[in-house]
Amino acid sequence: MTPWLGNLVRFCKHADETRRQRVCAILDKLIATTIHEKQMYPSIQAKIWGSLGQITDLLDVVLDSFMRTSATGGLGSVRAEVMADTSVALASGNVKLVSSKVIGRMSKIIEKTSLSPTPTLEQHLMWDDIAILARYLLMLSFNNSLDVATHLPHLFHVVTLLVATGPLSLRASTHGLVINVIHSLCTCSQLNFSEETRQLLRLSVTEFCLPKFKLLFGISKVKSAAVIAFRSSYRDRSLSPGAYEREPFALSSLELLTDALIEIMEACMTDQPSCRWLEQWIELAQKFAFQFNPSLQPRALVVFGCISRSAYPRHIRKILQIHCKALERCQRGPDSDNNLALIEGTLICLSRLLPLLPTDFSVQGAMLWVAIAAMQLDEVSLYGAGTALLEQTLHTLDNHGAFNDRTPEEVFMEIRFPLEWHCKQMEYFVGLSFTVDFNFALVGHLLKGFRHPNHSVTARTVRILHTLLALVAKSRKADRFEVTPQSIAYLAALVTASEEVRGRCGLRHRKALMVGDSLEFFSLQLISDPSTPSRPGEPQPWSLQPPAAPAYQSSLRNRKSMSVDLGQPCPVTNKKLFGTRKSFDHLLGDVRTTRRPEGEATITTPPKMRKVGETDAQCQTGQAHLRKVSAADTSVLFDEQTLPNARTQALLLTVLATLVKYTPDELEQKILYEYLAEASRVFSRVFPVVHNLLDGKLITQLALCPDPVLLSPVHNILQSVVCHDDTAPQYTPSFLQSFGFGGLWRIAGPFSKQSQITDYTELIVKFLESLIATYLLSGDGEEEGLLEPPVPPPLSPHTHPHPVTRASTLSPVPSHLSTSLSSLSAIQAPAEPSSPTSSTGAVGGEHTSQHSLSKPIQKQRSTDSIRRHDCKKGS
Repeated sequence: MTPWLGNLVRFCKHADETRRQRVCAILDKLIATTIHEKQMYPSIQAKIWGSLGQITDLLDVVLDSFMRTSATGGLGSVRAEVMADTSVALASGNVKLVSSKVIGRMSKIIEKTSLSPTPTLEQHLMWDDIAILARYLLMLSFNNSLDVATHLPHLFHVVTLLVATGPLSLRASTHGLVINVIHSLCTCSQLNFSEETRQLLRLSVTEFCLPKFKLLFGISKVKSAAVIAFRSSYRDRSLSPGAYEREPFALSSLELLTDALIEIMEACMTDQPSCRWLEQWIELAQKFAFQFNPSLQPRALVVFGCISRSAYPRHIRKILQIHCKALERCQRGPDSDNNLALIEGTLICLSRLLPLLPTDFSVQGAMLWVAIAAMQLDEVSLYGAGTALLEQTLHTLDNHGAFNDRTPEEVFMEIRFPLEWHCKQMEYFVGLSFTVDFNFALVGHLLKGFRHPNHSVTARTVRILHTLLALVAKSRKADRFEVTPQSIAYLAALVTASEEVRGRCGLRHRKALMVGDSLEFFSLQLISDPSTPSRPGEPQPWSLQPPAAPAYQSSLRNRKSMSVDLGQPCPVTNKKLFGTRKSFDHLLGDVRTTRRPEGEATITTPPKMRKVGETDAQCQTGQAHLRKVSAADTSVLFDEQTLPNARTQALLLTVLATLVKYTPDELEQKILYEYLAEASRVFSRVFPVVHNLLDGKLITQLALCPDPVLLSPVHNILQSVVCHDDTAPQYTPSFLQSFGFGGLWRIAGPFSKQSQITDYTELIVKFLESLIATYLLSGDGEEEGLLEPPVPPPLSPHTHPHPVTRASTLSPVPSHLSTSLSSLSAIQAPAEPSSPTSSTGAVGGEHTSQHSLSKPIQKQRSTDSIRRHDCKKGS
């Protein structure tokens, strides 16, 4: 039969459809013989299909018959698996041609999915063809039957689009395809690599077999990927779409996979100077990135950002336009998951392209506001991508010298100035005002990162806070841990996360915090009510004797890190403790203790944790070095002379109270309560601002907490509140609302269980459109029909730029903590019976920020209200 097979091509060259149908019928009979004649299977593969593979003009017809037969049986059927195996025999006679035909078909089918896009690739009508061709690629990947020297960019492109997609066996097949491709690079005779490159390829094969890479492919629960990929379809139907549990796939996983693949490609390209692999891959990724396809576009955007080696403003403009379209579709509700994935993909792409842009502070700095807008959407996935973009923006501008002589506030607020109209509306909705205080507003957004379920996002949040702290000090040529109105926000946020911050920013009326081995118990200085009976043998929580807790000491010694995820949350009651200032009287009775005299600040640096491989002598030397901290090198976190502005004091207290309200970690609670106990004495007038945040937490601690070390600062807080002078002026919880920070505690809280993205997207879309029109329409010559932003009407002192008729629905906001647009209008604070009375001076004489549009608060002679009056800026 073999000599006569070459004659079949004669019937395919003519336009006669009848002759072509006869050829197809013959091929179908040969396929049926291959499937059913098991004893003749090797001979048929070698004699028939090996010969047909050498006939160039007949390959398309043969592959059509293969695909038709595979589709008839379905994915995972005997027919489909036999045809995939037969494709290897077909390629044995002409590897280049057969591999190019199969890969070309796969690329065309995937591209056609954009004509009728579906939310996921598995839902598309062409999914069976895609999955079947993926099995073909796996079979051809052995013995370099895919010609990797020619098709490496196309193979990596297909892998990034199909990774962690489909049933378990298909995901394992994608994993096996990658390993076989890397192995083919090692053994390919067409490519000559150096020994260093070959070593990298061998290490890559080993790494892709590790569990962390299996997790990226969605086969983390599989012991052997090879067994799953080639599990016999005669025994089970694991390849069927309904017979598997799909593992969640994050775009951040695709980012890691793409970085690993591009590392392999670039290493191989160093030995192949004329190779164009990277250019071809970038062209493929860019084509899919800017083409609407909900199932593939987010992936293509991530890949495009990871593999690009240059970027221009036109790329940023197109990505932001895609970002806006996805936000607009979120307002309509359906397919919200796909739209969120697309938004996340645009943010990841922007963060990867940002360092590649030509130096332009305006375009690069504007990305910070894009990142903040994404973080405000209260979505877990978008928050992580937003923090990545924010971190990259800071590093990029710092590398370009933007912060050499200017603070981050000055740089970013100048960039925001043309967009002020839209930013004011967003601030009003969220309840944070960058105009009033840039640093605390930024910290308010970052505090949510401490409660992110992904630990890498939490670590990134801490890095961002450290970076901002360093940039603020860099512009002032000052020490990083010096307490100033500009740095206090970041220092407060890092109190629980940084041992160095606690060591350099101590407490004046307390000893240093208890960390590590040096556990010092504080004497409780509250006097218990003698009339309160106690049971025999029961410990006295109000006793003056220091408790002994060796078990707790050992538990602290065993703790190695300040992780925010450890510990168990305590139940919090809804009972309000701070109805009035004297609401603690029922706890302490009528006994009032006098205030302790202010002594010198006693600052002790916490012990140094031993590093891996560090000797005892090195550890002791490092500890001695840390202990020798002079008083000039330390600062006091709470000082009215350093922080004279009541507004700054209130924001500082709110940050600490928010941290302690939402943290489940007991050690962090000890640290925060110590700082709050100090603040309750130093900032006694402003401390009532955080009563509503602390009352439930304090009641829970007093009722349920058995730890005397934790109860000590709690008692001190109660003592400071009760012993406060009745005649001294006090601020009420509505003080934050009066200058636009009524939403600080809310946005810094945990993530919402229900998505509220539709309530805010309209404002973000208008902001992004204005940003594109302001910074990204000049210099490219590609306006793409965008219009200039409309000129907003002038702001008046008594009108809001964006009147909102309903309250924010991000989360319920109590009436006494509602948001405020104080930076655009003078809002009179509600009357309070306990408002301070004073004849002269403004509350907090600190100089107002140069970007602030709000008006300082002054203390009035009347005893029934706090009013806002115009005054000149200045100290």
